[in-house]
Amino acid sequence: MLLPLAAESIRARSLRGHLALEALRAGSGNGHLLSELIHILYVAWYLREAGFGAADAALFAQAEQALECSAARASAEDVWRLDDTDVPVLEQLLTLHDDQLRLAPVSAMREVHKRLARFAQSDRPTPWPRFDKP
Repeated sequence: MLLPLAAESIRARSLRGHLALEALRAGSGNGHLLSELIHILYVAWYLREAGFGAADAALFAQAEQALECSAARASAEDVWRLDDTDVPVLEQLLTLHDDQLRLAPVSAMREVHKRLARFAQSDRPTPWPRFDKP
């Protein structure tokens, strides 16, 4: 429980996130890939709160906004893609998350997933502070 995730698990998790980002960047995404990035967003937040990785809270709000814009576009136009201007913030998020995966022990990952499950049952829109303009 005190050891980090297995290297194979870290690579697989990282690869899923980076492939999701690239597919959405290319306009070849889908709801599953967008959900993968949303999942990473929340896991990264909770790992940050647990002391794994440093990032300003605004990063999470900006990433959330980018993913919401992509979801709205998919709903309106049936095109699953990201705006080029949204990609850098999601790249930052994935870099942070890759570092977190290397640092966090299995016990921290289990606790994060418990917190994520509790959050999913709540009425809160996000676990991070809301910003008027991220």
